[in-house]
Amino acid sequence: MSYRELMIEIKKGVIHPVYLLYGTEQLLIREVVEALDQAINPGDELNMLRFDCDDTPIQTAVREADTLPFLSDKRLVIVHNATLFTGAKPSRNDHDPDALLRYLENPAPTSTLVLTVYAEKLDERKKLTKAAYKNGKVAGFFPLKEAELREWIQAQCRKHQVLITPDAVSRLLLTCGSNLMFLATELEKLSLYVGANGTIDEDVVNRLASRTLEQDIFVFVDEVVRLRTERALRLMDDLIKNKQAPVYLLFMIARQLRIMLQVKIQIARGLSPQQIASLIGVHPYACKVAGEQAKRFSRPELERLLAELAEIDYKIKTGQLTDRQALEMFLLTMPRKVKATVSG
Repeated sequence: MSYRELMIEIKKGVIHPVYLLYGTEQLLIREVVEALDQAINPGDELNMLRFDCDDTPIQTAVREADTLPFLSDKRLVIVHNATLFTGAKPSRNDHDPDALLRYLENPAPTSTLVLTVYAEKLDERKKLTKAAYKNGKVAGFFPLKEAELREWIQAQCRKHQVLITPDAVSRLLLTCGSNLMFLATELEKLSLYVGANGTIDEDVVNRLASRTLEQDIFVFVDEVVRLRTERALRLMDDLIKNKQAPVYLLFMIARQLRIMLQVKIQIARGLSPQQIASLIGVHPYACKVAGEQAKRFSRPELERLLAELAEIDYKIKTGQLTDRQALEMFLLTMPRKVKATVSG
C-alpha cells in the first residue's frame, strides 16, 4: 500500500489493529503516525503511549497494547526502531520477540499498535514479519515519484492554508531537490512569507527558497540552457565564491547538453520518458527536465555546442584560455548560437 492510499484509508476511518511502517522516508512515516493519532484519539494523552526499542524492551510496549484504554474506546501504542523485523542485531538483548509474536497473532481489539523501522527492507522469513502481514497493515515508505512528490507539496501547502502554482512547484523541486525534510522546512518558510490564503508563485520561490550547493549547480545549469544569461552569470559568481572551479561548471553544462541531446534523439525514436531514463541512466524527473530544456534547441545546435565545449576544454588544458575566461565567453556567446524560436 502506498503512502497516499494509506492516508486516504486513515482519513476514511479505516483503522487496523497493527501497523508495521518501514522504509527510508522518515517524514512520511511520521506523517502517517500523526494521522493515526488524530484519527484514533486526538489530544488524548492518557491513551497514547510512545516507546523506542533502543530504550525499552518490546514486551513493555506489548503489555501496554494489551491494557484496556482509560475512559476511551481505543488505545494507541507507538513503537519506534522496531528492528526485530529486520536482519539487524537488536540494540538491546532483553527484548522478548515471542511476547510480540503472541500479540501479533491475536492483537487486542481495543488498541492500535504502530511499529516503525527505518530500514530499506524487512526480513520476510521471520515469524514476526509474517504475523504482521497476516493480522495488520504493512507499508513501505521510499522516495516519492514525481507525481506523488507534487501531490505531497500541494498537501503540505493546504496544511499551511496557502496555494502554490504549478510553476512554483517545478521551480521548488529544481531549486531544493526532493529531500522531504528540506522541502517541508522550505514550504513552511514560504507559507509564512505569503501568509494565510496567500499564493506561493515562482518569483517567491526564486527569491526565498534555500538551496544546497548541489542544487545551486543544477539551477545554474538550468539557467544556462534556458539562455537566461544574466541569471547564469550571477549564479556563476556565487558558485565560484563557494570554491566551485569554473572547469567543473563547464563540465556540468556539457553533461546536461549531452543528456538533452540523448533525450531528443530517443524521443524522435518514439521512446517514452521512462524508457529513455532507464536507457541513459538518469532519474525520470531529470530526464523530463532535460526533455523540456531540449525543446529550445535543434539537434545540430546541441551537437555544435558540445563540439565547442570540447574545443574549450582543449584550450584550457593547453593554456590558451583560463577556465573562468572560457566559461564567461561561452555563457555570453551561447544565446547567439541558438535560434530565437523554440526548436522541436
